[in-house]
Amino acid sequence: MRHNPTVIAILILVVANQIAVLSDALMKVAGEQASLFEILLYRQLSTLLMLLPLFLFTKQKLPQKPMVHIVRGHLWLLGSACMVLALVALPLATANALFYAAPIMMLPLGMWLHKTRINRTQLVAAMIGFAGVLVIIRPTEFNWGALAALGTALTLALSNLTVKYIPRQESVITSLFWTNMMVVPATFLLALPQLQGINWQLLYLAAGSSLFILFLHAGSVVAYKTADANTISSSEYTGLIGAAVIGWFSFGEMPDTLTWLGAAMIILPLVLIGKRSLRKPPKSELSTNT
Repeated sequence: MRHNPTVIAILILVVANQIAVLSDALMKVAGEQASLFEILLYRQLSTLLMLLPLFLFTKQKLPQKPMVHIVRGHLWLLGSACMVLALVALPLATANALFYAAPIMMLPLGMWLHKTRINRTQLVAAMIGFAGVLVIIRPTEFNWGALAALGTALTLALSNLTVKYIPRQESVITSLFWTNMMVVPATFLLALPQLQGINWQLLYLAAGSSLFILFLHAGSVVAYKTADANTISSSEYTGLIGAAVIGWFSFGEMPDTLTWLGAAMIILPLVLIGKRSLRKPPKSELSTNT
């Protein structure tokens, strides 16, 4: 019991997602001090510098499908730009709650890209999740920050779905390195008009954000290799609690009742889908997608 792998995996995911919220907090601070694409360039370069030592030790250096990384990299660029705009315009917890709409968006997008089928439970979950999004953004109070947060969720959903096109034999480090590398030229050109020497404070913020996100990636890999994904995936949503706490202490933001209600409408159906799929007996003739 002391070494229950499921408990250990859940703890890893909980800690990793709280650390990831710190990345959002740093980006929120950076967004109030520098231009958008300057922030993204510093974040991109700091991520590559952190990945470089690991990348040099990988056996396979060149990507097998460069176009996949080009597409994913530019999705990341668009999503990151929307993320910074959302974090600056919205409370930390509200932005994070809308980011969690990504799994809901993956359902119809999966039908389009992968020709997957949606069952009744998934359809109901998508409808409730969409209603939860409306509760959070309150259409009468809709603003660019909410639109940017949904843009982040959309690009995250598309990015997750394009993972299927990455060759299985390609390592995670190789994939992360080339996805980041492919988008540096576009990021540099967009940031060029705002660049004026080295902004050391922005470099520290961007490096901290990159480090925390890499912690999330590493923790997720370890956790999902340790225990069944359907059993532990709901632990990722504890990041919303961390966002509320950090937003309260660092920015004086307190989520209201409707924000919590909308977040619950997005998250709980996804948790129920995971529990339902866990109870189903395995079928060898069906392939699973993670």
